[in-house]
Amino acid sequence: MTFRFAFAVCALLAALTASGAGASQTLRGIVLTVLADKQQAVVRHEAYGGMPAMTMLFGLSRRDAARLHQGDRLEATVEERDDLEALSNVRVIGTAVAPRSDPLHSVALLKTGETLPAIPLVDQNGRPFTFADFRGKTVVLSFIYTRCRDTRMCPLISAHFHQLQQRLNGNEYHLIEVTLDPTFDRPPVLADYAARFDADASRWTIGTGDPRAVLDFAARFGIVPFPDPNVGLIHSERTALIGRDGRIADFLDEAGWDPNNVIARLQMMNDVPANPIALIDYALSKGVVAVCGNEAAGTSGLLDLIIVAIIFSGGVWLLIRIGRFMLRTKT
Repeated sequence: MTFRFAFAVCALLAALTASGAGASQTLRGIVLTVLADKQQAVVRHEAYGGMPAMTMLFGLSRRDAARLHQGDRLEATVEERDDLEALSNVRVIGTAVAPRSDPLHSVALLKTGETLPAIPLVDQNGRPFTFADFRGKTVVLSFIYTRCRDTRMCPLISAHFHQLQQRLNGNEYHLIEVTLDPTFDRPPVLADYAARFDADASRWTIGTGDPRAVLDFAARFGIVPFPDPNVGLIHSERTALIGRDGRIADFLDEAGWDPNNVIARLQMMNDVPANPIALIDYALSKGVVAVCGNEAAGTSGLLDLIIVAIIFSGGVWLLIRIGRFMLRTKT
């Protein structure tokens, strides 16, 4: 999908969610990451205007990019720009946690095509395992923690995993969730969590381990959780699709992915006939999220394509009608 088309979809989504919001809105949130060199910040914000609570990338002034830190609670004005919404009138009103000096634990981020590291983990039944144990199977890997109270985040991912468990052949596929709260989420806690989602341990593994090793592993996916007294752990989302050879085939950077689309993508990875419409929707949805960020998460890329096509066709029809009317008035 081209950038221009994706940006048109973003504009449409913003229009649908804004519900008549003005050009600027007041935002409250917590800074997850500051990209000072790009004058940008990733902020997990509360609902404002017509926008629901979510994690988004915002532009900053050079001054704000230099003074903001991870964990800062801020209040700011959101200004709409052509390329990226920006924050102005930024005020730091508190701190969620002490800023980390090593936000990614000084680890190298994993990329598609790389092999998962075989770190030692323990599953919900207290049995040790490594990712090498699942070679020969296609793996869906994600990150959760059992105390998550946001139904749009960890519980949603586990609900998706439940659907995958029901529909995928356990001899060919395996589901793995790794906790982001390894100190609290020990095997008995994970077993209770697994029971809530009817997880079959032979097909769906929920892992924990040494806290430092587990969090360093999550950091290699760009996920660095930190505690907040109001919402629990604040973290980004990333699900990885792992091929039978243990190499990363793809990433999904949202919690609201469609299980139907993921199943189609997994089938394509295994050279199994897949639903072509679901594959198109998978690719379009990923493209929209990549350009728009998490404000587009959970939307249907194919539906967005249809809506934009309808709007474009309507615009062309309107221009033709206006042109014909002007010609008639001149003659």
